[in-house]
Amino acid sequence: MNTRDPEHPQEQAPRDVAILGGSIAAATLAAVLAANQVQVTVVDEAGPPPFPQGEMGVHAAGLFRILAERYQVPELARLSTVKDIHEHITETVGAEHCHSFVYHREGRPQDPSELIQICPPKGAPPEPHFYRPDIDAHLLRVAQNRGADVRRGIKVTAAVPDADGVLVSLSDGSRLRARYLVDATGPGSPLVAGLGLREEPARFTTATRTLTTHMTRVRPFAEVVADRAAAYKAPMPWARGSMHHLTDGAYLSVLPFGNYRDRAPDMVSVGLTLDTGRFPAGDRAGHTAEARFRAFVARFPTLAAQFEDAVAEHPWLSTERNQYAVSRTVGNRWCLIGDAAGYVDPFISRGLGIALETVNVLARRLLDAVADGDFSLERFAPVDDFTRCHLDANDELAAMVHASLRDPALVKSVLFVLEVGFRFGGFPLLTAYSELRSTGSDAALRALETVPYRGHVFAGHEGYHRLFAATGATCAAVAAGELDPRTASERIFRSVREAEFVPAAFKLNDPAARFLQITPVTLLRLALWTVRGAPRDIAPLIRTGIKTVLRGG
Repeated sequence: MNTRDPEHPQEQAPRDVAILGGSIAAATLAAVLAANQVQVTVVDEAGPPPFPQGEMGVHAAGLFRILAERYQVPELARLSTVKDIHEHITETVGAEHCHSFVYHREGRPQDPSELIQICPPKGAPPEPHFYRPDIDAHLLRVAQNRGADVRRGIKVTAAVPDADGVLVSLSDGSRLRARYLVDATGPGSPLVAGLGLREEPARFTTATRTLTTHMTRVRPFAEVVADRAAAYKAPMPWARGSMHHLTDGAYLSVLPFGNYRDRAPDMVSVGLTLDTGRFPAGDRAGHTAEARFRAFVARFPTLAAQFEDAVAEHPWLSTERNQYAVSRTVGNRWCLIGDAAGYVDPFISRGLGIALETVNVLARRLLDAVADGDFSLERFAPVDDFTRCHLDANDELAAMVHASLRDPALVKSVLFVLEVGFRFGGFPLLTAYSELRSTGSDAALRALETVPYRGHVFAGHEGYHRLFAATGATCAAVAAGELDPRTASERIFRSVREAEFVPAAFKLNDPAARFLQITPVTLLRLALWTVRGAPRDIAPLIRTGIKTVLRGG
């Protein structure tokens, strides 16, 4: 990838599409378009990576598989498995064999009764943790190899849309004209600034800020609690997946890289996300981001021991406030995607999934527009609605999670509700992918763009929407001081038990449960349930999921 050179004229012939930014979403879209003979130019400032980054591939891995098949870019499918990333792209990749949530109380060692580990079905391949510097650079190379014009190290100074396209001015004095512009630069978007699109303040309920870096010499959690090893015996070793350390007003996510060979990770991603209401900005005056992180973990003996010798491998990044929103994400001849379109919270990297889902719905419209010359606002307006729905749904989820952090029992009840959604929510997309592979038709994927409650973890299902909304309202009452957290958790667990679409085989009705697993016995009980009492809208999803597990994912 070269920066501008004398061979580039000051203003070359118009391109079909110009993409601003070199993030995972920008590079993926560029690869899709270039692979389908669209003339595309990518302009990437190539500075420090935009913050916050999405590194958990919990939802993104499946989307890469779909994008590869739908748009005939097989290179993208290699990003869907840890094995392929390790063999073909980078060794700096993590494997998510389990999701662990561990509650901490200030001044006390961690209580092993206040944790939960969630394990995917045995045999299901682990989803990847993306080391973004390597993955983003790789995707830009894929786009360039497919024919995209990739220009790195250049800053966009202005982007001005008009009736025929967009004129982009660059820091090297050159100008770029394109029939359509996609801005994926992030919160500092030149298009947002130029058109005055930023919402101040952002409309989202969630209000958080984050400190993050990559670290080495972080002690394995199992080693830290080795003196109580029996109490921490879990179905899966703790280092085999992500760990989310929770406390009132904050969560600390630790994502391992290099843990795919049954060994401790070489490096971990560390992100401390703080509720600004519980940890006001004034608390950090005069302190570096690392000093604030050290002061936080020092409050919790188990965390202090885990990070005692840890070393940051990159400069710390910090935010004033994570939440960022714009008044619209689509206009005449332009579209905002990824963090440029809005951002909520780093929790389980939902923002990365939203960005790739937007690429999926935008790409087909761009391909059609380039083919027939119709770049009308009406064609792209649904992308704005799609993006806003996803961001607003993520805000509801993040606000609910942050409100639940007041009490470990409430946290567990919320995680159980989310687990119901995650276990069911991926099946419609999986079914659509299967139809695409078997018939070549993307009709089922198109249909998913307009289902009710899109953007939620289990879109399209009325019963789950009611459960999710009731849980969110209960947590909001706790946050407002109107409801006791323990009473709230009991209410939520009761709602889960009474939901007819939640099978007993999931074992989500026990507030004391610490480990959630899908075992062969679970699959058998689920199969029997599909013919003996499962709701008609749930039974096909269960059968699809069982078939997927038996095929090894």
